Formats: sequence, structure tokens, C-alpha cells
Amino acid sequence: MMEAPPAFPLAWPVGKPRTPAAQRKGGKFRSSGRELTVAVAAARVEDELQKLGARWPLISSNVELTLSGRPRSGQREPDDRGVCVYFQMGGKPYAMACDRYTTVADNLAAVAAHIDATRAIERHGVATAAETLQAFQALAAPGAAHWTATLGLSRDQATPDAIKAAHRRLLAGAHPDQGGSHDRMAEINAARDAALKDLGS
Repeated sequence: MMEAPPAFPLAWPVGKPRTPAAQRKGGKFRSSGRELTVAVAAARVEDELQKLGARWPLISSNVELTLSGRPRSGQREPDDRGVCVYFQMGGKPYAMACDRYTTVADNLAAVAAHIDATRAIERHGVATAAETLQAFQALAAPGAAHWTATLGLSRDQATPDAIKAAHRRLLAGAHPDQGGSHDRMAEINAARDAALKDLGS
């Protein structure tokens, strides 16, 4: 099973080449004629994944997260503006990464546009979405700890209630105001999601 990658910082997929900085460009993605925010672009990705029938979506970037685990709008652009969207479809893991554009929002919008185009291909009946997305089948993200280690639970102890209780307990000490960090919060959230997925909850 592929371990859940962190939502923050960016977990770039293994073997995917990076776009050289000199080749990155400004995007032309807009929302009601205005520049996209990270939140609007992330919502586009989530909407397209839902229409595709994907499960367990996770947006990974260098944008710090809200308490709900989503990328936070209104921050300065990070040095590395790449994004990777991880999800499962038909029981297989996928990773769609983009760093072609000079903003995180535009890179997210490009992933959303690609998923929309994939759905259009499927509607024409030439290939299924799974066939079209074969190039994006994901390898394990580097550095992701197994959920059992992060939550401090064995597989035998892991029930949905036990997972949620461990998640709440760990989050209480992981908030930056309590001496924790956004990285640690993202790790705990990802571990909870991976554990519940493992249990089929």
C-alpha cells in the first residue's frame, strides 16, 4: 500500500522531472476575470476529482495549511511553487504534479484543467480515464511515515474510534501555538486519513 504523502511541505512524486525555473511561465487561469486564489484553485481540483470518481484526494504543496488541512490562501508565494495532487481510483494510487507556472494557484488550476480534459476523453469513448491516467500512477512519496508509527497504534488496536481519538490527542500538542508545527499537523492528518483508508472506513 502506498503511504499517504504529506500535504505540507510538498511531496514531489518519485521520478517526475522538475521544470527548470527559467522555463516556468505565468498562467492565464482566472476566476470571474480575476487572478485565482489558492483556495479557489484547490476547490477546482477537488471538484474535478469528485466528477472523475477519485477517492482520498490530497493536495501537497509548500503552502501552509488551514486547521482543516487545506492549502491556506493569502500567503506569499513559496520559493517552490510546485504542487502534486494524490488520489486513488479503481484501487490504484495516482499522483499528478505540476510546476510549470509561477504561482501555486496556477499549478493547481492546470491539474484541474488536465483532469477535466481527461474526463472529456473518456466521454468520447476512445479510452477510459484509468487508461488515460496510466502515466500518473504514483510511487510512494519520499519520507512518509507509516500511520501506525505516527498515531502510536498497532493494526490490532486500530478501530475508527481509536484512530480518531489518537488523532485528536496528537493534534492538541501539534498546533504551532502549543509548540508544534504545521508540518507535524499535516503528518498527523495524513496518518489519520491513511489509517481510516486502511480500515476501509
